[in-house]
Amino acid sequence: MHDIVMGSEVEKLTEYRTAHYSAVSEASTYLTNQRANVSFRFANPIVCRMITGYKIMQVDQSDPFPFLPGESILVPSLKHLAIEFPFADIDQPTSCMCIEIDRDKVDDIIGRINESRRRSGLRRDVALNWNEFALYRGEATIDAQLDRLMNLYVNEHSEFRDVLIDANLGELVVYLLQSQAKRLLIETRANVPDTALDVVAHSLAQKPEGRPDPEVLARAAGMSTATFFRHFRAKFGTTPAKFVNQARVQRARALLVANGASVTEVAFEVGFQSVGHFVRVFKLATGETPGDYVRRNTRIGIRKNENPVQ
Repeated sequence: MHDIVMGSEVEKLTEYRTAHYSAVSEASTYLTNQRANVSFRFANPIVCRMITGYKIMQVDQSDPFPFLPGESILVPSLKHLAIEFPFADIDQPTSCMCIEIDRDKVDDIIGRINESRRRSGLRRDVALNWNEFALYRGEATIDAQLDRLMNLYVNEHSEFRDVLIDANLGELVVYLLQSQAKRLLIETRANVPDTALDVVAHSLAQKPEGRPDPEVLARAAGMSTATFFRHFRAKFGTTPAKFVNQARVQRARALLVANGASVTEVAFEVGFQSVGHFVRVFKLATGETPGDYVRRNTRIGIRKNENPVQ
């Protein structure tokens, strides 16, 4: 059984999940054998590929569309996903694979794309349009790269596994962006963030441990407070406070497994005022508590050390 959070409710689905982890990503395969309607958000960008069955998808306010075997989709972080399984049952289950990519990984790839553009003489940078998603049908290069990645997640057990996954994941993201560049990439002005909202968002992401004042943020964006909140939510799909919490969770994930700090120490270091609030926000974003996250990553590390080559 797998829990899917839908608003304030949790619905039990007959869904089987197999997860595989690397240092900067997580790959899961899902098998659903019950008709259902679910809705949720991912804290990071995701790439999903339909394997068998039939889904009806809706991303934020998009028109519903079928998601069929052989098709893939790239969805930025924090987008609202509504999914219907109209035909799933025991005899005809629906299965798909999803790769959740650390947002910093995507930002790093965009940065390298911009470095290449500058060397080519282009004067404007590009940024990922976080309001858009992209559907891929019959993209042989993307399909082949997804096959390579899943083989690495499942079958590679050497000490080079994380490096290989990281390299192939970067290649996949480049293919995804290249295929839908007009939809996913937007040019910025003179190598600076596209709007004052991007400047504010970048500042919040870089220093999430602070306590941002809404009026200060609005002034930095050159807007009234009400206008700032309205435009920020329209552009990024969430409020500034939730945006900051997502950035704090990303920072916390790195700290929890990097330096052996306690959950309490990490909570205060990334800017939360109480451990309880930190635990609730972390679990909402990742599906597990900070303690569970540490224990899982510790077990993975122990298994790698004890049996580096299987």
